Amino acid sequence: MDIPGEDDPNESGGVLSEKSEYEPEEFDPESLGPDVPSPSDGAYDGDATGLFVKLVIVFNVALLALSLGPMLAYFEGQVDLGVRIFLVGVIAFGYGTFRYVQFERARKSDDGSEPAETADTETHDAESGDHNG
Repeated sequence: MDIPGEDDPNESGGVLSEKSEYEPEEFDPESLGPDVPSPSDGAYDGDATGLFVKLVIVFNVALLALSLGPMLAYFEGQVDLGVRIFLVGVIAFGYGTFRYVQFERARKSDDGSEPAETADTETHDAESGDHNG
């Protein structure tokens, strides 16, 4: 049986076995793609990160309860338990939304955008006063 390259070790095995002059001697997997930046210690706000983790858990519980409650009521016939679980989901969703809006308002007031909101509110109040009279 005549297999190329078996008889003569100096014989080339084909185009794929040839090395380019630009090819490194050894493959380095770290050289594939961009460098991953590492965050500095001061890049994250501790309060925001903690609130994010808490809200992810709260919204996951809300999503589970909002979907599981009606399924228990409809498919299993456990209406009381299904309604209670559904109400837990509504309360969790409301709490998560309240905390998120509260955080956004606090962040905007820290940035100095509060006077613009106050002016917008005063304009809205003046317009509603005109319609009442």
